[in-house]
Amino acid sequence: MRIAIEVFAMIITITLGCLVFASMIHGNNQIGAARDFFQVAVNRIEDSDGNAQVISQCVSEAKKNGYLLSVKDVTVYEENPSKVVFLEYEVEFPIYRLFGEDYKKKAVIQGYAR
Repeated sequence: MRIAIEVFAMIITITLGCLVFASMIHGNNQIGAARDFFQVAVNRIEDSDGNAQVISQCVSEAKKNGYLLSVKDVTVYEENPSKVVFLEYEVEFPIYRLFGEDYKKKAVIQGYAR
C-alpha cells in the first residue's frame, strides 16, 4: 500500500511538472513568433527606405496577427532616413487557465529601421 501511494504521488508530481514546462514552452514560442515578425517588419521597412505604403502593410499584418506595431520617424539627416519601430504583444500562460484565470503579460520590442 505504501508503494502505491508513493507511485501515485510521483505520477502527480511528474504530471504537474510537465504542465508547467509545456506552459513555459508555449510562452517562449509566442515570444519567438513576435520577434520573428518584428525582424521581418523592420527588414521590410529598411528595404523600402521607410515607404508609407510598406509601413501601413506591416501595421495591418501586425493587427491580423494580434500585435500592435507603431512606427515613428526620427530622421535627422534626409540622406539617412531613420524610423523607430515598436511592437507590442501579449504572452499568455496556459497553465493559469487550468485554475480559471486568463493571465496575459504585455511585452514590447523596440528597434530602429535605418
